Amino acid sequence: MTVWRRRLAGALWLAAWCAVLYTFAAPWRRLGGLESERLRYLEWWVLFAGIAAGYTAGCLAREWVQGASGRSHARALRVALYPPAAIAAAGLVGLAVAGERGPIGVAATAFLAYWAGMDVAFGAVPLMEGRPYSFAGDLPAETDDDEADGREAWDRF
Repeated sequence: MTVWRRRLAGALWLAAWCAVLYTFAAPWRRLGGLESERLRYLEWWVLFAGIAAGYTAGCLAREWVQGASGRSHARALRVALYPPAAIAAAGLVGLAVAGERGPIGVAATAFLAYWAGMDVAFGAVPLMEGRPYSFAGDLPAETDDDEADGREAWDRF
């Protein structure tokens, strides 16, 4: 895949995650009342914190995959996504049993934001930088020639 196609694919990937997160979080802006205001604040907090935590986990996962052969994005997702998914699922069940319907959306948003941040860091951002991506296969290790241009794209400002 040529560099410009990778960059386009990365931009589309990022736009798709932005659309999913906006669609999921947008209904929270139309709530009213004191309890709803607390949930709305919590919703936005977990949205941004989840993206940041997921992005950090995604960068570490990409480095882990490039560290040895036989590792893939799919395997990294299993390692880094199953524990938070199990915690979110247990939280959703616990909240439903307790009769608390409002915080269920907050827990789901936290997991979705974490997943989005991780996925974007592992695939979309490197693609936008023109680097290769593979879901099931090995990623080529970063070489000094790749870094000869200077800093990463996000660090150029």
